[in-house]
Amino acid sequence: MKISAGLQDSAAALSHAAGRMFLWMKKKRMLLKNWMGCFAFALPALLFYCLFLVMPIFSTVRISFHEWNGAAPFMKFVGLDNYARVLKDPIFYKALGNNVIWILFTIFVPVLLGLIFAVMMTQKYVKGKFLYRLTYFMPNVVSLVAVGIVWGWIYNPEFGIMGRMLDALGMHGAAGIDFLGDERLVIWFLVIAGSWTCYGFNMVVFLAALQGIDSSYLEVAKLEGANAFQKFIYVIVPLIKGTIVLLVSNSLIGSFKVFDLIYIMTKGGPYHSSEVISTYMYNSAFNMNDYGYGSALAVVLAVIIAVCSGIFMKLTDKE
Repeated sequence: MKISAGLQDSAAALSHAAGRMFLWMKKKRMLLKNWMGCFAFALPALLFYCLFLVMPIFSTVRISFHEWNGAAPFMKFVGLDNYARVLKDPIFYKALGNNVIWILFTIFVPVLLGLIFAVMMTQKYVKGKFLYRLTYFMPNVVSLVAVGIVWGWIYNPEFGIMGRMLDALGMHGAAGIDFLGDERLVIWFLVIAGSWTCYGFNMVVFLAALQGIDSSYLEVAKLEGANAFQKFIYVIVPLIKGTIVLLVSNSLIGSFKVFDLIYIMTKGGPYHSSEVISTYMYNSAFNMNDYGYGSALAVVLAVIIAVCSGIFMKLTDKE
């Protein structure tokens, strides 16, 4: 009897274990089925991502170690020669300097203007806010090709309004200046056009952030005797710090990648005076048929963007 009872207990334990194993396997099968469904759903996007982003990146890195004109059936391996050439190229350093100028004036000026305009839009005394928002945001939705053409007309030495306006303000002789043909002036006037396209987007983002601020903070500051400027500096700015960091980092990356506007207006000229790394990369690869060197410039640009973004993020995280 004892043996029979023991066998029954063992059978019950085995049956219970088998039941638990069956439920576990069923749960695993359902989980696997769900994962397979999610993977199948994401597969087209993953293939698209690999085909049009990952593969070109690896292809660019591979070509950067070769000498190739884009038409030859074979590429000549040159190792790090293209990268050594980049480090010795004075045009590269000129382009890098222009990128720095572009960063300084198309990040901080548009971000500051966007914040000022956004604060203005939150004031009760401002009438016609929708019209102002539409006007300020319009440059951001216009094609950069169209922007480049319009600003090219504005800077035209024969019929452009920029020279005539400066002449009317007392700078006699400005009406005949070729702003885009002067090596000393071209990058600065390109920066003006570039800044014009940025501040509208910044204003809209700042406006959304300002509307999300709890009014009790401003009421407490007012009770403490803070004036409008003090409320802005000590209350508003700290509360939207995350938005400021986001816009500055986004503008930093965009400033390094600037291409359309400069290429439409000057193509990097005259004599490389308005060249930035992206236009120099394009001209080297597609106009000079030096795909190896153009690819090396692309890799160097990607590294510069990654390093600058990382440094900026580290600095803002410490704060």
